[in-house]
Amino acid sequence: PGKQAQRILAAYERTFAGEPELDILKALGYFDRPAEREALQLVLSLPNAKPPSDLTSRVTNSLRALFTTPPPKAHNAASLEDHKYKAALNRLRELRLVLDADGSTDLDCHPLIREHFAQYATRQGHARLYEHDQGQAPRRPGTLAEMTPLFYAIYHGCQAGRYKEALDRVYRDRILRADEFYLSRTLGAFGTDLALLANFFTTSGNQAPWTQPVATLSLADQAWLISTAAFGLRALGRLADAVVPMRAGAEAAVQQEDWTNAAIYNGNLSELLLTLGRVSDAISAAQNCVDFADRSGDAFQRQYSRSTLADAQHCAADPTAAATLFSEAERLQVVFQPNFPILYSLQGYRYCDLLLGRGEAAEVRRRATQTLWLAERNGNLLSIALDHLSLARAGDPAHFTPAIDGLRRAGTLHNLPLGLLARGTQHDLDEVYKIATRSGMRLHLTDYHLKQAALDLANGNQTKAREHTQKAADLIQATGYHRRDPDLALLRQQL
Repeated sequence: PGKQAQRILAAYERTFAGEPELDILKALGYFDRPAEREALQLVLSLPNAKPPSDLTSRVTNSLRALFTTPPPKAHNAASLEDHKYKAALNRLRELRLVLDADGSTDLDCHPLIREHFAQYATRQGHARLYEHDQGQAPRRPGTLAEMTPLFYAIYHGCQAGRYKEALDRVYRDRILRADEFYLSRTLGAFGTDLALLANFFTTSGNQAPWTQPVATLSLADQAWLISTAAFGLRALGRLADAVVPMRAGAEAAVQQEDWTNAAIYNGNLSELLLTLGRVSDAISAAQNCVDFADRSGDAFQRQYSRSTLADAQHCAADPTAAATLFSEAERLQVVFQPNFPILYSLQGYRYCDLLLGRGEAAEVRRRATQTLWLAERNGNLLSIALDHLSLARAGDPAHFTPAIDGLRRAGTLHNLPLGLLARGTQHDLDEVYKIATRSGMRLHLTDYHLKQAALDLANGNQTKAREHTQKAADLIQATGYHRRDPDLALLRQQL
C-alpha cells in the first residue's frame, strides 16, 4: 500500500535536489501533525540525515528568514532570499504537496508525505523539538489545549529514543500528575491517553497489540504501560482488545512480585471479565486481587480488592457473601481514611447497588449525598456521575440527567449503560443495545433484554416480550449472571 505514492515522492526528491523545496519537505518529516512555525524553524536549521543537504549556510539563513519578521528594508539581500522561499512554498502548494503557502501559519501536508520524508529525520532534530515543546506548556496544565505541546513532546521524545524521560518527566509527572491520572479521571480523555501510550509500544513480531512496550524500559514500566493501555481500551469500549494486554500486565506484576500492582491489575481484569459476561473468571481474578492486596499490605488496595470481589459475587447471585465483603471493605476504609469512613467512588456505587436490591433506598440517599460532596471536591468525573446515579435510583429522578451526562463526560463507555438502563426509556435502551453488542458487553446486554421485555410487556407487545425474555434467559445461563434470576422469573410469571 502506498507504493505508487512513494515513487511519486521519490521523483519529487530528484526534481528538487539542492532546492529549498526539498529542505522544507524533509523538515515536515519530523512531524505527525501540521508543523508549528517555531518548531519548523528549529529543524530547518539542522543538517539532513541522508543525504546531507548541499545547500550553503546562506540557504539555511534564508529558510530561517521565512519564519521571522521580514527586515525593514524591502530590497535587501535577506528580503530577496525570503521571496525565494515564499516562492518555494508557492510551488509546493501548486503541486499540492503542502496545503497552503502562508509561512506565518502551521504548515500541513498529506500524512503520506510526512511518512516518506520521516526517513531523513534525525534523533538530534527530534530531541531539539522535544525540549522545545516542553517549554510551551505550563508546569501542570489543566486543559487539553494547554497540554497539547506536551503531547507533541512525548512523540518527539520517543522518536529521539528518550523513552524513560518522556514517560516519567512528561507523561506521568506533568500530564497524569502522578497518581491522579488527571488526563482520564478529571478530563475523561481516554482516547487521547491511548494515543499517547502508543508512542511507548512497538508493533514488530507476532506479539498481540499493546503487549510489547519498547525494550529499553524497565520490566515494571512495561507492565504498567500494558495495564494502563488495557484500561484505556476498556474505557473506549474495545473490551476484546483489552483482555490479552490486561492479563499480560497482571502476570508480569506477579512475576516481579510487585504485589500492589498485581492487585490493581487483577482487579481491572476482574472488572473487564465481568462486563464481558465471564462471571466465573471474574470471581477468580478478583480472588487473586484480594490475595495480592493482602500480600502488599496496602490499605487502599485491600479495601478496593474486596469491593471488586463483592461485585463479582453479587452478579453471581451470592448477595450474602457480597455483603460480608463490602462490610470488610468498609472496615478497611476506616483504617485507610478515618476522616471519611464510608466507601465512595466506584466501590461506593457498587455497595449502593447491593443496598438498593435490599430495599434500603434511604441508606443509599444518605451515603450518596456524602460521597457526591467528596467527588465534586476532588473533581472525579466518574465518581460524580455514579453518585448522581445512586441518588436517581434511590428515588430522585432529577439526578438522571447529570448522571448520564456525567458518564458521557467521564469517557468510560463500559459504564455508560449503567445510567441508560436505570432510566430505561426506549431511546436509552436502543443506545444500550448498540453499545453492548458492538463491544461485547454481555452483562449489559442481558440487562437490556430484561428491560426491553418489561417495556414491551407494559406496551402490550407480548410476542416481543417473550423474545427478549428468552434471549435474557440464554445469556444468564451462558454468563453465570444469576443475580438476574428473580427478574427473569418475574417476567415469565407475568407473561
